[in-house]
Amino acid sequence: MKVQLGEIAKIQFGLYTQPEDAGNTAYLQAKHFDEWNRVTSPLDTFINIDNKSKGHLLKDGDILLVGKGFRTFAWTYGEAIGPAVASSIFFVIRPDRKRVLPEFLTLIFNAPQTQSYFHTLGAGSSIPSIRKSELEAFPVALPPVEVQQKAIEIKKLHDHDVELSSRVMAEKKRLFQAITQNLIYQHNG
Repeated sequence: MKVQLGEIAKIQFGLYTQPEDAGNTAYLQAKHFDEWNRVTSPLDTFINIDNKSKGHLLKDGDILLVGKGFRTFAWTYGEAIGPAVASSIFFVIRPDRKRVLPEFLTLIFNAPQTQSYFHTLGAGSSIPSIRKSELEAFPVALPPVEVQQKAIEIKKLHDHDVELSSRVMAEKKRLFQAITQNLIYQHNG
């Protein structure tokens, strides 16, 4: 079944404010994400929540989607990060969890076909950007929740495999350096 994103999610803009070095709430910016769309730590920009900004606090399962710039990606917020607010570079997408799982929607947003689609939306301007109305009209193929869950599990396995591969590569590099250093200095000593 195909639906428009606006039918299965509420979409708002992130908060535009000046972050500080300390505060009670993390202020998430694009710089806080690595090339694998994972949050890097430690987070270094914060705000203090007041009545004006309280409505921008992220809820578990909210999706952040970069709406401006050359690097478009999505990420699903989890409460384990701690209290956080998204900067204005992000759309904050709050899916109807009875119809679509947040992590599944994030998979769709990060898929190469979707990335290409988003880039065509922003084409022609000096800084590409997606309009809220365009995002609300984005067509989403919505399989049953069981299929969505399977796709999420495959993604988790893939992420785990990538993490293990990264550790193996780091260890191989360390071993190579140790061996070559030993050979170089053993013969020059």
